[in-house]
Amino acid sequence: MTKLNIIDPLCPLMQLDDTDLQILKVLQENGRLSFRQIAEKVKVSVPTISSKIANLERTGVIRGYSAILDPERLGEMSVMISVKARPSDLKAVGERLAKDEHVRGAYLLSNCRLLLSCTFPESYKVNEFIGRLGEVPEILDYEAGSVIGAIRDNPRAIVRAGLSTVLECAYCREPFKGAGAKVSLDGRDYHVCCPVCAKGLQEKYSKIKEKA
Repeated sequence: MTKLNIIDPLCPLMQLDDTDLQILKVLQENGRLSFRQIAEKVKVSVPTISSKIANLERTGVIRGYSAILDPERLGEMSVMISVKARPSDLKAVGERLAKDEHVRGAYLLSNCRLLLSCTFPESYKVNEFIGRLGEVPEILDYEAGSVIGAIRDNPRAIVRAGLSTVLECAYCREPFKGAGAKVSLDGRDYHVCCPVCAKGLQEKYSKIKEKA
C-alpha cells in the first residue's frame, strides 16, 4: 500500500498571496488565456503560474472554466424565485429543486428562504415549473419574478488583498470545519480534514495505482 506521511497540522484557512490574487484577477477578466499569457501579465514564470493555478483548483477557489452565455440573446427567459420552507426542510428542498435543469443557481438564505435563479426556453415551461413547486409539501410559500433587464451581472467573488480560502478535504470534498492536516502521497501534498479521511485517501490512492 502507498505510504502516507502526515506532514503537519493544518489551519482550516489558507492565505492567498499577491501572486494568487493577480492570477485570479486576470482569470476573471479572461479565462481563455494560456499559462504563458498569464505569466506575462503577472510577471512570474510559467511554472509558477502552473503550480499556483493547480493549487487554486485543488483547494476549490477555482471551480472551473466556462463561457458566459447571454440567455436573452438565445431567446430564453430568466426568472428569480424565492421559496419559503421550514429551516429543517430548506436544504432538502433546495437539493431537490436544484436537480431540475432549469435551475441555474440555488442559494440558501438566512431568512429561511431559498433563492432560485432559473432559465426557461419557453414561457410555458415557467408555468410548469411553478406548478411543480405547489406539489412540494415542504414549501410554505414562494414568489417568482421574470428578469426584464440586467443592470449588473458580475461574478460573485471579489478579488481583494488579504483574502484567504477555507480548505476543502481532498477525500470527502467537504470544507474544513476545524484544524485538518497536510498529508503526502508519493511526494504530492493533499489537505484532509480528519484521520478517517486521511486513511480513506490512502486506500483510494493505492487502488488507483494498482489499476494503473
